[in-house]
Amino acid sequence: MFSFSVSTRINQVSKVFVRYKNPPDHWSVVRKKSHPIDKALAHFDDFYKQVFRKKWSSIREGLLRRHKYVAVINNYGDNEETMAELELGGALNVRTIFNLEKGYITEEVAKNQRNAALEKIWQMDREMEAKNRKQEQEAAQPQEQPVVDPYKYSLESSLEHAEIDSNRMVDSNNALTKEILSEFIPATKLKGNDGFILESDHYKMFDPFTSFKTEKEYDLNFPENLNIYCYEQDNFSTFEPPKRGSTEVLNYYLMDGGSILPVLALDLKPGCSMLDMCAAPGGKTYLAIQTLYPNCIVANDVTNSRLNRIESVLHQFLYDVEERWLKPGRIKLCNNDGRCISVDNFDRVLVDVPCTTDRHSLKENSNNIFTSSRVKERLQLPELQSELLYSALTLVKKGGIVVYSTCSLSPIQNDGVVGMALKKIWENSKIEIIVKDLSPALLQTRSVFYLADQRLLKYGHLVLPQKGQNYGPTYFCKLQRIK
Repeated sequence: MFSFSVSTRINQVSKVFVRYKNPPDHWSVVRKKSHPIDKALAHFDDFYKQVFRKKWSSIREGLLRRHKYVAVINNYGDNEETMAELELGGALNVRTIFNLEKGYITEEVAKNQRNAALEKIWQMDREMEAKNRKQEQEAAQPQEQPVVDPYKYSLESSLEHAEIDSNRMVDSNNALTKEILSEFIPATKLKGNDGFILESDHYKMFDPFTSFKTEKEYDLNFPENLNIYCYEQDNFSTFEPPKRGSTEVLNYYLMDGGSILPVLALDLKPGCSMLDMCAAPGGKTYLAIQTLYPNCIVANDVTNSRLNRIESVLHQFLYDVEERWLKPGRIKLCNNDGRCISVDNFDRVLVDVPCTTDRHSLKENSNNIFTSSRVKERLQLPELQSELLYSALTLVKKGGIVVYSTCSLSPIQNDGVVGMALKKIWENSKIEIIVKDLSPALLQTRSVFYLADQRLLKYGHLVLPQKGQNYGPTYFCKLQRIK
């Protein structure tokens, strides 16, 4: 009896308790794991808060909210019926909104000019009235006649107290010596017909960062045959998935609203040739086709899988793709590294480069640029982007236009890359580029898009995500080759 109880007790004491780990898909393990979207958000909070300061919280909220889209009508489907159906559902034609805003802006400018002219007239009237009052007051007061001493202002009087500087007398025998000229006429103080420029200011004229020409543009051309529909600010209605029409193609294409601005900035013209250097998934190529302007579009991308995505879009939205588009050469699909394209002399080049795709990086863990295996690729993005833009500037013809764009808020990938490419062009070639300032023209987009304060940008323009206007982010910069 005694031995049994002791052995039982010993067996109980010798038991070893083992803690088992939860499987990888258990909620406790998943919650503790750091995902790429978490890394992206931490990176943006650290970086973009320094750039946008107080506005970052509203931009952040927009990025994390549901995305807004626009519907680009397919001219090769049932376009009229589709537009009527969308308008019955409350959608608005973006071109109509832009034209209305353009009219309002014209009225505002005329009003401001009229007010400025009236203010100038009133100011002149006030100055004239004040002058008349002063003259009346002076006329009313008796004037004392001063007694003038004629000797006080005579030449003899002034010579009595004059000091003669013999050092400033120039020996006629040695009047042109370098010592005398440099002593009495210092080189740094010379003034001529061109005005006086300090040596430091003169040197700045050769600084590549200050020599880029900028030119304002006051109108954003919206092609007559391009129809895009959106919902107004604070209207969070969504478009239904597109249906196939009588021609067996989809009636509209859904895309981020900010993505239409780079294509509009290209200012496509009838009969022009266009290169879409990084075309996948094909939305901007589709948008350019819907203007009915380009005579030839070269849609290029670096891998076959990405090229297949472009081809898929073409087959969904264009009928008889092979016979009507590919064989005649109206659309050419190319699989090249954009830095190595040999064909040049394009009228327009769109460079929608690979970037951190900020919105995607906060929503999807798959194929996320912030995964540990893609750190090196992410850090090398600005170098790749600047090389692609440099290539585009060499491929466009004289007078042609290049538009550089990203879907990132990063000033390094945006203005920073543009600056790097312009510096390289300036150093390595005789190509001359003008940066187009679209600020005046983009005023007509203010009812649809929320644009970043232009003081934050040096070259381009940036669509910011917001709660009520949740498009973007989209950065774009318009450049024209003039030589």
